This record gives sequence, C-alpha cells and structure tokens, in this order.
Amino acid sequence: MSAKRRRGDIDRAAVFEAILGDLGRGETPVDADPRAGLVRVPLDAIRLNEQQPRKHIDPDSLERLTASVRERGVLEPILVRPVAGGYELVAGERRTRAARDAGMEDVPALVLELDDREALEISIIENLQREDLNAVEETEAVLSLLGLTLGLDRAAVLGLLHDLYQRERGRGGEERFDDAQRVLAAALFERLGRFSPSSFLVNRVPILSFPDDLLQAVRAGRLAFTKAQAIARVEPSEARQTLLREALEHDLSLSQIRRRITEIRTESSSEQPVGERVVLAMNAARRLLSRRRVAALSEEEREQLAALLEDVRRLLET
Repeated sequence: MSAKRRRGDIDRAAVFEAILGDLGRGETPVDADPRAGLVRVPLDAIRLNEQQPRKHIDPDSLERLTASVRERGVLEPILVRPVAGGYELVAGERRTRAARDAGMEDVPALVLELDDREALEISIIENLQREDLNAVEETEAVLSLLGLTLGLDRAAVLGLLHDLYQRERGRGGEERFDDAQRVLAAALFERLGRFSPSSFLVNRVPILSFPDDLLQAVRAGRLAFTKAQAIARVEPSEARQTLLREALEHDLSLSQIRRRITEIRTESSSEQPVGERVVLAMNAARRLLSRRRVAALSEEEREQLAALLEDVRRLLET
C-alpha cells in the first residue's frame, strides 16, 4: 500500500529520516523501522530517473556495496514514486543497482506520490547529505532544482542568482525579478544547507565554464574540484592540457599543482623582455593587494603573491 500525500503536503522530515536513516550511527535495519508505507517492490518494476543528479557511480564503491547487500540485504529503504507501469526511483540508486547485482528480486521501499519538483528536491538533498555528488553534478542539480521551483530556464536562473548577489552587496538588482522569486530562491538554498545564493554563484557556477577535458575529469571522479579550479586558470590551453595529464597520471596534490602552475607561468614570462616582465608581475601583485590585506588572502592567493614578488626580485637582480 502506498503512502499517498497531496502535492505541497509532503512530510519532508519523515521522508528524509526514512531514506537517510541515522547518518550519525550507521544504517538502520528495515525490520526495525516502525513507519507505515514501507513495502517490498520488485526490482524489475523500478525504472531509474533520467533526472537523477548523480551521473557517475564509482565501480569499486558499488562493488563493495554489492558485497554488503549479498551478506546483509538492503538495510535502508529506497524511495520511489508510482508511474505508469511501475515505479520511478527517487532516492537510492546505488542500493538499487547493488541489489540487482547481488541477484535480489525486490527491495524495501517507501512509495510516495511526488511531482517532478518534489522528487528532484528530495533526490538532490539525499545526495548532498550523503556527499554523493561531484562538484559538476552538484552544480547542475541545484540549477535544475531552481529552474523547476521558479519556473525559469537556465539563463534566467543565473540572472536571478546575479540579482541576489548584487542586492546582497547593496547594488541595484534586475527589475525582471520580483521579491517572491528572490524569497523562494533564498529559501531553497536554506533547505539545501550547503551554499548561500552568492557563494554558489561565485564558487560553483564558474565550473560550468571549465574546458571540457576538466569537466569530464571531475564528472568521472578522477579530479577534485579544487584541483580543476586551479588548472582551469592556466594559459595557454596546451600548457593546461599538459598539466591536467600530469595531475591525473601522477595523482598530483593541490600544492604540487600550484607549484607547477608557478613554474609554467615563470617559463612563459621568461620569453618577455625584463622590463615588461617586471611591470606585469608588479601589476599582478598590486591587484592581489588591492583586494584585501595579505592576512585575508586565501592560501592560493598568498602563494601567487609570494611567487610574483619572488619573480620581481629575481628580475631586478638580472
């Protein structure tokens, strides 16, 4: 029997508790769960959700989970919603795949009637709680959820984020957005609990402009977002591609990548006349210092500043 609820009447606390269990104490056996609405759903009646935020599942992680499922079964219920011909998965893709690989015929599930927005929101929050999404998936999922919630396309969603960013800094926003949209967007970020609208715009949205090779490396879980963020700034593209290959082949740490970036920039600037190189290095250092005091610079910015000042020192000694 399905646990049916009207749209807008979803008991999110109960849903998240049912799906996530007690994350602080590990998995909770299904048999110990007193909530109504849990049923056994045949695996062949479940179809995967094409809007699922997570696109990449680590094969080794899935293999370990499959081994656990063979030994102990599926300890946490998945979440599905009824659709024509069966059910659509909302949360629990790894558990579903592991159950299939383990040869199970059915899995414990909580069945709820959800619209597209509610299903996507629950799926995103579950993945964020479990930290299952890479940075690219996370960014695209949040933008999709904003679009569904507000009824806006991707360009308009980005415009609204920029509007919120500007208003937070006391600057004029865009008149095409109203206060209701701004409040709704801010409330959604508060529910997600990972970003503010401004931090998401500044720290996550730029990833979508990364070169395709960097995006694919992050999507596949081969490169951490912070490493991709550093490599994306390298010019020309040939140098960036070479550094990416080195980072992947030798599993370079972020500090090693930053040192290689400094070396690349030093090699590139060595071909310029000394006077021009001094001016460029001083201007770059001045831009860093003009933004804030040295103590407030990020670790990466302090490293850049130190490297620039060292370049100036060496150039003046030549």
